[in-house]
Amino acid sequence: MKKRLSYLAMLLFLSLAAASAHYLTRAEGREHVPSRASLAQFPQQFDSWRQTDAQALSAGTLRELKADDYLSAVYTNDRGAFASLFIAYYGSQRHRQTIHSPQNCLPGGGWTMSRHRLHTLGERGQINEYLIEKDDVQTLAFYWYQGRGRTVASEYWAKFDTLRDAVWLDRTDGALVRVIVPMGKGDGAEEFARAVGLDFSQKLLTILPGFVPN
Repeated sequence: MKKRLSYLAMLLFLSLAAASAHYLTRAEGREHVPSRASLAQFPQQFDSWRQTDAQALSAGTLRELKADDYLSAVYTNDRGAFASLFIAYYGSQRHRQTIHSPQNCLPGGGWTMSRHRLHTLGERGQINEYLIEKDDVQTLAFYWYQGRGRTVASEYWAKFDTLRDAVWLDRTDGALVRVIVPMGKGDGAEEFARAVGLDFSQKLLTILPGFVPN
């Protein structure tokens, strides 16, 4: 039953994509891109979290990413926990300028992804959690697709929403948001990392609309 529903969802997505392709090409010139604050102005402190580092991406990475704006920074809280935040914002997702899925980027960097979980953050939507590993390093990665008032875990539904909003709202703006929390050793390490990641993500969602408009 689950496989059948996934198949039907995929057919629906492909049908909408085919029906929208001509419209997207013709409507490019009148796409509505809401005003927003640059991610360079993202708060260096919110709630109990304080930025301790920010990184600039290489020219090659930026060419591949094709994002209109981005943020790559590390935050820590008053308990000494760390969270790495990455946001890639796109004002338009037409003509191959689309959000890159971590399902491709992380394995491409040599990381393995396993033990997928979904978390529902109240009425805000759902986010993904994966255990990612490389050599002897283990971390928990949380990510989701943010934009136009939605927090979406599924890559396919995010694309479906983008196509629908292109037709009805003349908007395709949105962002990938990724939070990575290092995981220690011993009993309770994974549970602690999960609690840190969810706390950071929950508080992050309250300030994102200023930078990724609803």
